[in-house]
Amino acid sequence: KAPEKSSEEMDIVRMLTVRLHRLQKPSIAAVNGHAIGLGMGISLSCDIRFASDSAQFSEAFIRNGLIPADGSSWHLPRLIGLGNTLRLQYTGDSIKADEAYRLGIVSEVVPHDDLMGAALDLAQRLAHGPTYSLALTKKLAHASLKVDFEKSMDLAGPAQSLARRTRDHREGTKAFLEKRRPRFKGH
Repeated sequence: KAPEKSSEEMDIVRMLTVRLHRLQKPSIAAVNGHAIGLGMGISLSCDIRFASDSAQFSEAFIRNGLIPADGSSWHLPRLIGLGNTLRLQYTGDSIKADEAYRLGIVSEVVPHDDLMGAALDLAQRLAHGPTYSLALTKKLAHASLKVDFEKSMDLAGPAQSLARRTRDHREGTKAFLEKRRPRFKGH
């Protein structure tokens, strides 16, 4: 029998998903094997998920008489709907990468050998983008999950005003007029 982990140890592990969710920068998961239980929860806490064609996902908690206490009960219904969430969580069944893509759990499935390259290419692209605006976009998207459309629009106005005052906005506009790629600095 495996030794029981204290609730304090488990809270520390679960807080990883909270920290990923709250991160004010884009986060990308690259799943190249089995994302089972907490592994799936960690990937769901990232903004974007890539999977290799050999990846598998499972909400396996139920198979051990547990519940998904890793944030997946919040993330999954928003990604794949309540019925699909409950099916995965009630059964603990494993799904392959193509099914995870079909359901909307992952954004892209790539050949196993191309996984890290694809994820790092996107990460590099985002890192060279207007990072302050990316952070505002993430904050607005998360806040919009909790409000109606009109309130979301009310939140977008002040956020856009902040973005308009950045050097990156001026650089983006200048680059557009000069028909060149912008050189963003993150402020």
